[in-house]
Amino acid sequence: METVKVSKGKHFLKKGDKLKGLFIILQGSVRAVSENDEYNMEAGGIIGLAESVSGSYAYNYVAGTDCTFYAFPYQTIDDYKKIFTAEEKYVAVFAMGAAHQADMLMRRHDIFFRKAQEYYRFLSRSFGIYQKLCSMLKIPEKNSAGMSTFAPVSQEGQISPWVREYYGRLSALSLKAMDQRLARDYVLGAGEVANAACWMQKAMEGIAVSKGYLKANRELLLSASPESLFQMYFELAKKAAFSGADIDVVKQKIAELMDFARKSGFYPEQLMNTVFKGYENYDFSRTAQGEDGGQEEADEPMEPYEEGIDYLTQILEFSGYEEGKAKSFRASLQEYKNLPDMLATTDDVRKLRRKITDEFYRIYELSFFRSIEGGYVPTSVKMFLNFGFMDEEMAGKENTRSLFEAAGRIKRCKAENVMTIYEWLKSVYRGENEPSRNEFDMDYTGYLNEQKKTGKITAAQVPVLAKDNREKLKFELQNMFVSTNRATYGKISTFCPILYKDDIIGSVDRMLITAEKANEALNEIRNIDFSLFYREVGFSDPEHEVNMEMIQKEVIPYIILMPNAGGKAMMWQETAGIKKDTRARFIFPILTASDVGELMVEVCGRFRWEMCRKIQGVRWNDVTEASLTSEYNDYIQYYRKNHDLSADAKEKVKNALYKSKNNFREVFVKDYQSWIRFESKGSFRLNKVARDIIFRYCPFNKAIRTELKVNPMYREMFEKYEILKDRKARHMLLWYDRYQKKGGIITEELQVNKDFYDL
Repeated sequence: METVKVSKGKHFLKKGDKLKGLFIILQGSVRAVSENDEYNMEAGGIIGLAESVSGSYAYNYVAGTDCTFYAFPYQTIDDYKKIFTAEEKYVAVFAMGAAHQADMLMRRHDIFFRKAQEYYRFLSRSFGIYQKLCSMLKIPEKNSAGMSTFAPVSQEGQISPWVREYYGRLSALSLKAMDQRLARDYVLGAGEVANAACWMQKAMEGIAVSKGYLKANRELLLSASPESLFQMYFELAKKAAFSGADIDVVKQKIAELMDFARKSGFYPEQLMNTVFKGYENYDFSRTAQGEDGGQEEADEPMEPYEEGIDYLTQILEFSGYEEGKAKSFRASLQEYKNLPDMLATTDDVRKLRRKITDEFYRIYELSFFRSIEGGYVPTSVKMFLNFGFMDEEMAGKENTRSLFEAAGRIKRCKAENVMTIYEWLKSVYRGENEPSRNEFDMDYTGYLNEQKKTGKITAAQVPVLAKDNREKLKFELQNMFVSTNRATYGKISTFCPILYKDDIIGSVDRMLITAEKANEALNEIRNIDFSLFYREVGFSDPEHEVNMEMIQKEVIPYIILMPNAGGKAMMWQETAGIKKDTRARFIFPILTASDVGELMVEVCGRFRWEMCRKIQGVRWNDVTEASLTSEYNDYIQYYRKNHDLSADAKEKVKNALYKSKNNFREVFVKDYQSWIRFESKGSFRLNKVARDIIFRYCPFNKAIRTELKVNPMYREMFEKYEILKDRKARHMLLWYDRYQKKGGIITEELQVNKDFYDL
């Protein structure tokens, strides 16, 4: 036996390590942490008893305070004989410690098993009520794959009541009574401890099953996903309100779901606030909005679907395309459809595809300008403008019907920050948004200056064209639209802008990126990387003695949906112009078989990089000016000499560079994807250096930091971050206080800045 001291926060025993000793806690407290459980051990507790039969530690043991232990060497159960014969009083001490720990673990086992049972009963009952309400209100119920396979927690391995009662009674004995009971016999002592250890092992396994069950199924009740029961009830309420039904009973049930979620302790506060706020702020009285809610206007009425419509003729006639050119376009399209392989890359097929593509954009431009003149716009033209549809044979008959219906409900793809390319082009034409930069990173003003330099326009024409919204629209059509439509399709060498049935995988409705889907994916990332779209902007109010203070402002990007069925997304530009508090522009296909969430993470990673480059300017890779790009650039450039990287880590960096064709940004994007998808859940995928850099510039929100702070891999980073954040928050509160004393008012933008430091 020896006395051992461990300082606060030290991770001194690791899960899975071979048992090397038993430790009686003389002073302080220790946190036992595993993947599915954690609890405190106070003075008198004995670390290692629960694992003394299995031979390896089942938990990570972390000192919660400065601790002092008696340490006993231990490897096998035979070592109890050495401990007990050397000091007979330890027979009772160890047996007593084992009884207390077994009793504690069994009580925890019962608590979590009851919670799992209660969760199953509540969720099953609530889903049954949901089905009855759908039937009563005559609204189709939403299919839920999760609920259809939801089952009770496993009953296997449950501990008999007599065992729990036995250890409850045993732990209530005094040390003296235990000493008398065992008569300081080392065989009885070792047997008592070993028996308790076996039951402790069973209790730990049961706890892992119950907590794992709750963790795996908690999103069935509450998440941002439309398949969670809360969202299904919310959608039911919106549809019922739209039909004019009384929704009081639905609201009452939603209140029960919210109350259960708050009391359960299963969900982060930020998730509950975000999801519940959407429901609490929803105006059910605005029934004219339609079933999707949140729209400013109802879907436009459309003509009923009819068989045998000549869609191509309708589109060409509406556009006003010259008869001779229209005839040539029809012939080219028919030749293309007659090809034995429409995806061939031979010269003649490429030439034909290029001809069709060029004419497609000319017809699109004509149709767009005709549509904004007012008057009736056929659904076929809406299908063309929003989906790139032109021909029923190319799209397929069933797909055409689905697209026809989708065109009549296109408002689903519109939100304050989400719009189809058609709506985006209208906003440019109306002067609400400036044209995007072209593929040479040149904005409209730069383009005009370049045209003037090359003599294509005169100096006098520049200011006139700068205010001409029609010319701005043409610039957007001929540059951003053409480039991103091809790029978001994904297969550049075989790209044809006319929608083709082979690109539609599954159903149109499933592939359609609605505003709800896009913002759900975006908000999921914002809920992890909370500072993603915040930027520092200047605030001044000389009247109240504030000359210049930097405050945080969140600027949500535009998400523009291109008229194709593609598999790629793009971060086209990080701001709309020179000012850094203007919106970024993310480009997505309107139909995709890819995971929208994964596309969004990749785009947000590129946004992080490019936004930093814009802010840093020419010093974006100057390591003397600390920034995300400069530090990451330095880390990748000199990874071979970095002593903080193991040989295995260096090899992984080398492979990442190879896969990214030595593009440092793309290496970062892959790491950012791992950061959001895995590291935020405590699953380590990054090396120490990359993790440290990304956390400093893309920190997790408070809920995730709280959940992960017990892990030593994160603790030091989190502590440094909290110190720096608190320092900035103190400065902010001081000048807010001075500002208010001088008569200043905390406006909404100042409140947003204040709230930022609580995230």
